[in-house]
Amino acid sequence: MKVVIYLLGFACIAYCTYFNLYTRHAANALKSMFQTYQLKYLAAIPAVVAVLFLISAPAAECPWPFWIVGILAAIEAIVAFFNPQKIYSRMLDLLFENVSDQAYKFFGIIGVIFGTLILTLVK
Repeated sequence: MKVVIYLLGFACIAYCTYFNLYTRHAANALKSMFQTYQLKYLAAIPAVVAVLFLISAPAAECPWPFWIVGILAAIEAIVAFFNPQKIYSRMLDLLFENVSDQAYKFFGIIGVIFGTLILTLVK
């Protein structure tokens, strides 16, 4: 399970660092991914993340952040799969049309900090 925690931490740091360095290119790639594939297929990504966080929680020194993130990712996967009243689609439109590059970079920095937190919680 420690390997899963390391994988989650390094993946979070790598993705958020990429997003910070190449903000516009990463945002455009993410937008084209959501335009190319259906949300029902893309809902598998947060579902896999949820399972990884939930199965790695017992191997963490402090498991509650893993439980919280795993449950939130599972809720996101369910909402993305069913997309009630097009709420997820509207949220994506808001994300890709109204959010500035500084906001993307801010959340990238938060993601790097979260990835570091994940790595520090290994037993």
